[in-house]
Order: sequence, then structure tokens, then C-alpha cells
Amino acid sequence: MNVPLFVVYLAVFLAAGVLLLFLTLTIGIRAEDRRTDLTAPPRTLVQALTRHLLGAHVQRSPDAEPEPHDVRR
Repeated sequence: MNVPLFVVYLAVFLAAGVLLLFLTLTIGIRAEDRRTDLTAPPRTLVQALTRHLLGAHVQRSPDAEPEPHDVRR
């Protein structure tokens, strides 16, 4: 196989991967913007991936009052 052609294919493959990651993060950020509540668990896989990649999470202390959405009946 021709080495320069392999390098071009590799660059295109990596660029497509970066673009896919960027689009996933953009969709996740816009979805989280509508909720504006990081204390609730993520509703979709995209939101969970976005929080994980950006490091956005909230740790609540054990003695904190439960939020209304945390109450189980």
C-alpha cells in the first residue's frame, strides 16, 4: 500500500471521529442547557457522555435535603 495514501486515509478517519465527537458534545450541551439542573441524573446516553467528557457532575453531601425529583414514593 502506498504510504502517503495511507496517511491521507488515516487523517480523514481521525477527522471524522473528531467531528462526530464534537457533534455529540454539541447536542449534549444543548440538551443540558434546556434543563439547567445538573443534580438530576442524565436522561440519555448522549447527556451522560457529555457530562463525563466535560467533567460536569455534582456531588451532594449525604446529609443534604433530597430534591423533589429524588423523592421515591
